[in-house]
Amino acid sequence: MSPGKKTTLTRGQRRAALVDVAADLFARKPYDDIYISEIAEAAGVAHGLLFYHFKDKRGLFLAVLEQMLGEILELHKSREDDDSRESRLRGLLRRHIEYRRRHVHTVLAMMRADRQDPEADELFEQGRRAGAEFMLDLLSLTTEPLPPLRIAVRGVMGMLDEVTIDWLTHDCDLDVDELEQLVYAAAVAILASVQSAHPDICFVVSELRLTA
Repeated sequence: MSPGKKTTLTRGQRRAALVDVAADLFARKPYDDIYISEIAEAAGVAHGLLFYHFKDKRGLFLAVLEQMLGEILELHKSREDDDSRESRLRGLLRRHIEYRRRHVHTVLAMMRADRQDPEADELFEQGRRAGAEFMLDLLSLTTEPLPPLRIAVRGVMGMLDEVTIDWLTHDCDLDVDELEQLVYAAAVAILASVQSAHPDICFVVSELRLTA
């Protein structure tokens, strides 16, 4: 490209760039404290361009949540150093905790939607389902879980959500290592509480309990 030549972005690239700017603002400030004019100013564009791509602030927020969902799904992928069930579970919990700390206000807004916004709720639910699928894979299940285990696995994800909500709203007043250990121990305890109804997970739960 020759010096001084302007880069022409495609419609999709412009939209993605606006989502990135908005994602940063929504992560740092509560939703109600952000105005479309502030997003436009941060992005260096006219209001009309935001309305053209997203219609309104809610539309832009949903686009940010869709981007976040993709990032959250990436958190469930094992890393090279996840060489045991313990490290896989701890790695997942740690990545969730750190991700939520980096996107505190967006995460709180999404988790507190409380069925007031069906589209936001569905994106949140997709993330929860991915977490539940991770847990079932960790347990090496090849069949549909019985109701007690299905409920327990959902309980693990709900516990993680509630723990991090409390932590974030109290200015992250617990060290990350301590929080990770607390959530890990609670997750293993929840699974252990239903292993008698699902004997094929006993070995995995016993392995996880050694470091709980």
